[in-house]
Amino acid sequence: MNILVDTNILIRLANAADPQHPLAAGATDKLEQAGHDQCIAPQNIYEFWSVATRPIANNGLGLSVPDVQSEVVRFQRLFIFFEDRPA
Repeated sequence: MNILVDTNILIRLANAADPQHPLAAGATDKLEQAGHDQCIAPQNIYEFWSVATRPIANNGLGLSVPDVQSEVVRFQRLFIFFEDRPA
């Protein structure tokens, strides 16, 4: 079964200091072990980018653009990426 990964999961996976990081990592591991295909879409990337580059003082992760780019590449390797199509 295809499972769309919520952006909140991506944010917690990218932030090892987040108290919910182990929960997010465990959930994705459990889905993988159960044989589910975990997917992300461009909207996930847009939302993740917005939060990840926002300053910590403004409820963001405060990551640099190169760090965010690296995380996006990692997510595209970990999960099936559904591209937006005009149709």
